[in-house]
Amino acid sequence: MAENSKIEWTDASWNPIRACNKATGKIGWYCEHASEGCRFCYAEAMNRRLGTGLDFKPGHRADVDLFLDNKMLAQPYHWKRPRMVFVCSMTDLFAEFVLDAWIDRIFTMMALCPQHSFQVLTKRSERMRHYMTATGKLARDGTAGERIREAHHWARFDNAPPWQGWPLPNVWLGISAERQQEADARIPDLLATPAAVRFVSLEPLLGPIGLTTEHLRDKCGGAYPFSMLKREDRTTRLDLLDWVIVGGESGREARACRTDWVRALIDQCRQANVACFVKQLGSNSREIGDRIGDTGFVACPSLDLRDRKGGDPFEWPEDMRVREFPKVASNVKEVA
Repeated sequence: MAENSKIEWTDASWNPIRACNKATGKIGWYCEHASEGCRFCYAEAMNRRLGTGLDFKPGHRADVDLFLDNKMLAQPYHWKRPRMVFVCSMTDLFAEFVLDAWIDRIFTMMALCPQHSFQVLTKRSERMRHYMTATGKLARDGTAGERIREAHHWARFDNAPPWQGWPLPNVWLGISAERQQEADARIPDLLATPAAVRFVSLEPLLGPIGLTTEHLRDKCGGAYPFSMLKREDRTTRLDLLDWVIVGGESGREARACRTDWVRALIDQCRQANVACFVKQLGSNSREIGDRIGDTGFVACPSLDLRDRKGGDPFEWPEDMRVREFPKVASNVKEVA
């Protein structure tokens, strides 16, 4: 699973955090639902079939032994061909059950592999912000070199590549959000997080999401330094991001994803000159329909898509076939 990934916006997945079912001895993964987008989690379904056999619920935390798989941890070091790597695709790197020491080891390995680009996606945006900011303070003080290396076990490795500074230039940090309320809660944390690339994954998209709304200042408290921004003229919240991924929900119980929601996000990205990647329209994709009667109800007919995940762009309307990647050169933003 780690060598290759079927996820369209990455090349490989990497899951060094594992779980062992105490009762059966089966090895798999562990996570816990964080919000509505987790209801039909693909990783949870895979874990039921191929892993510990348990659901991703807090009640099962006592039923597993969590551990950092050192063999899995070292995998990217042996991949010589550069690739994009989705970090912890089967769990959340910044979940509360993940030890700080494990996060340190994972960031160490990412630093040791500058040939790869690592993509970290979380729903625990607050912990990510705290971790990245605290480590950044180590990097900025008078003993930056030694303290940051010690914090990430750097001295343990022979023939390590030169230290590239903090934030690591080959690590992309992102949050996932399914509705406006999740976007409003997590994006401000992301914007306050030092990162080479900041991105959002709006999958499964369960409703319309506005990324250029004027209430960003209220959500963020107007406290962001200009050194974090890509351009000095700040008028929208989207201008602060580098990449937006959009995708409908897949599976037999998939909730509806409307094409007007997707189109609106594509338009917002184009207006702000931000890369947009439409991953899939989902298993229950809907086209906006006509108003019915005096109630104003809008009928949304299903799209006739043969791909079970709505993931074949050749089946989509031409204006929705958008799969862009962010420009990453000289794009590191630090918190002042």
